[in-house]
Amino acid sequence: MPKLPNSQKTNTSIQKTVRKIQPQIPLILVVMMAMALIGIALWNARPKPAPIIPTATIEPTITPIPTREIVAGATPIPYEELTRDLERSLVWIESTPRTRFAPEHGTGVILSADGLVLTNAHVISFGDISGEIRVALVVGSRLIERQVEIIGIAPCEDLALLDMVGEDYIPIPINPDPSIGLGTEIFILGYGQSTLSSNVSIGFARGEISRTLVTFSPYQALIEHTAELLPSDSGSPLFNRMGEMIGMNTLMDVQGRGRRASYAIAQSRIQTALAYLQIQEPPSVNYELGADDDMPIYRLTDYFDRHCYTSHIREASTLLVSAPPQESHLFSPMVSVYDAKNQLMVSPTRLTSEANYTTAIAIPTAGSYTVVIGRESTTTSGADKLGDYTLSIRQEN
Repeated sequence: MPKLPNSQKTNTSIQKTVRKIQPQIPLILVVMMAMALIGIALWNARPKPAPIIPTATIEPTITPIPTREIVAGATPIPYEELTRDLERSLVWIESTPRTRFAPEHGTGVILSADGLVLTNAHVISFGDISGEIRVALVVGSRLIERQVEIIGIAPCEDLALLDMVGEDYIPIPINPDPSIGLGTEIFILGYGQSTLSSNVSIGFARGEISRTLVTFSPYQALIEHTAELLPSDSGSPLFNRMGEMIGMNTLMDVQGRGRRASYAIAQSRIQTALAYLQIQEPPSVNYELGADDDMPIYRLTDYFDRHCYTSHIREASTLLVSAPPQESHLFSPMVSVYDAKNQLMVSPTRLTSEANYTTAIAIPTAGSYTVVIGRESTTTSGADKLGDYTLSIRQEN
């Protein structure tokens, strides 16, 4: 038998050794797996610390629009940028008056981060509404509704201050003492003819100031401008070219008495009304309770005219208001009353000849009350006698 080489001998001997050890390998693996399972079980059974619950919350921050100051030689901000920023400070408003089926619509401006909103008093029917006022922020085509309460109404300034639930709103930049003159470039933003909640969208128009200090009773110091207003633009802001609110749009010439014109309440009147609306105090007394034999003639000269008489009442009593028209077939007087906190207390009531154009109003407590005289309708005949009436306001204990 031939001898094997040494290398082959070595390999053969190694193979014999491996064959002897090989049967022990499965037992070793089983032992190792068992030990591993026991270790995992012991690890899972150990006491675990309570999970750490994060306590810090991240609150959203909204950068307010800064009030822009006019700098000599400054380049006007592009309209695209201004409108994109400013529309976040507007709200869409809907209210349903008791006297009409169709709701009123308009625009409001946000005055403070905690939800003060200013609009026209006629947008909320001077406070004579049924149900809740709908107020909504508009994001794209989506309405985000907010609950709102009336803080107070200035009927003869045609202004109403509302409180909208929520916070972190973006206030409109306001110039309380703007410098304006004929030809000053202006623009408006409002919800125009957005009279359906399914079709609310912002509208833009620009123009120039054509007259300042225009007076239509009871308005004082109106700004006339050429930017065309649409019905639901009532309550929208009037801006200067730098994006500062310098007035509030309130009416337009709808009777064709001349060139097409729009009118805005000047900042001076807005600031006067805000001074007493925010603290829920009535305007200063401008009418002393007089005797029957002292009855001057007052005149309402236009379709939107109304007169306000704020009187101080000494105690709980009855207030007799008499406003006989000079020409009864031309004028149907209406009377309404606002209490000491500028809330509508007596809804517009028609004075009739059957009661000698007089109404009795129960005054619950002492304070200053505002009596508003207006008209039920207008006429195109007898313009010189359109709204002439005599007035008597008496307190009866």
